[in-house]
Amino acid sequence: MLGPLEELLAKADAALAQDARELAAVAHRNSLRLLKLVNTLLDFSRIEAGRVQACFEPCDLARLTTELASSFSSACDRAGLRLDIACDPLPMPVYVDHDMWEKIVLNLVSNAFKFTFDGSIAVRLAATPGGAELRVSDTGTGIPAAELPRIFERFHRVEHSRSRSHEGSGIGLTLVQELVRLHGGTISVESREGHGTTFAVTVPFGVDHLPADRIGGARSLPSTASQAKAFVEEALRWLPTPAEMRVEESSRSFEDAEFIGPPNEPLEARILLADDNADMRGYLGRLLTRRGWTIEAVADGEAALAAARRQLPDLVLSDVMMPGLNGLELAAALRRDPQFTDVPIILLSARAAEDARIEGLGTGVDDYLVKPFSARELLALCFGLQN
Repeated sequence: MLGPLEELLAKADAALAQDARELAAVAHRNSLRLLKLVNTLLDFSRIEAGRVQACFEPCDLARLTTELASSFSSACDRAGLRLDIACDPLPMPVYVDHDMWEKIVLNLVSNAFKFTFDGSIAVRLAATPGGAELRVSDTGTGIPAAELPRIFERFHRVEHSRSRSHEGSGIGLTLVQELVRLHGGTISVESREGHGTTFAVTVPFGVDHLPADRIGGARSLPSTASQAKAFVEEALRWLPTPAEMRVEESSRSFEDAEFIGPPNEPLEARILLADDNADMRGYLGRLLTRRGWTIEAVADGEAALAAARRQLPDLVLSDVMMPGLNGLELAAALRRDPQFTDVPIILLSARAAEDARIEGLGTGVDDYLVKPFSARELLALCFGLQN
């Protein structure tokens, strides 16, 4: 899938229409996301089955760590964060599996970026009596003390924590812990809620702690190393663009006449769209504005609630899984307020189970649409609720 998409995106501007290029770029970004997720699950399943195959080799760990952490420079610049990297040369060789170390560093820096809105992210590497110590610190939202003992548990999420996105496999930190253990190392976490978090990874020097047959050994299973690009692309999509803050244009030049709705009547309606996935916001925004609706797009439930109170929408379209105030809580908050009693609400979710749908409808929403859905289905639903 990635090969043909990359070939398509490499075509000259004149050979590919701009809207087609944008759609191909969306498909490419999300293919990288899917590859990253699948590789994480493969890594975890191999570890659980005892089939993981490491290849420990001596390396310039300071240089490797600096290169990996530096890949987040552009994302931090756009987010207004300071990325402070100081990796000291080490006095003794450190044997690591390059693919595994890549995943350790990228997961920790990505995690710091996800939960940091102001201040800085610091990456430090230094020699200690116990070995080489990597410290990734942030000035982010921090972790409640009661949650710290469970932070490395698989699929555990800190409820109602502020973050840039609710997306993720739920096993990133668990995987990091397992990869560190395979190096004979340790990982710990310190955090103060509202002040930030520090993860510390220590890997021993030398080779005495490693399996002799895996030192410089060959790898028979294919590598699942995720390129830094996949992590950075995902991080960049957590950031809102100026165009997403409010779309005031209401172009009616929609060419796909097979979609429903009277083609010659302006809809004159305003839709409030909430989704923490920037690509989904962009896709839905393009789809709906081409039908004549005016869209205000926001990245979480709290922003959606504030926008609705600022200006009454004609319809609310919200994802369910979002950081902070999720879609269910947003719908419940709107329904508690008399001014929104007659405002139609549609929830969008990847949770397709019957109990998830019942839970969603129980908040008083008008409909619950399961992802993936067709453009025709969504447009028919929006048009029906507006008429």
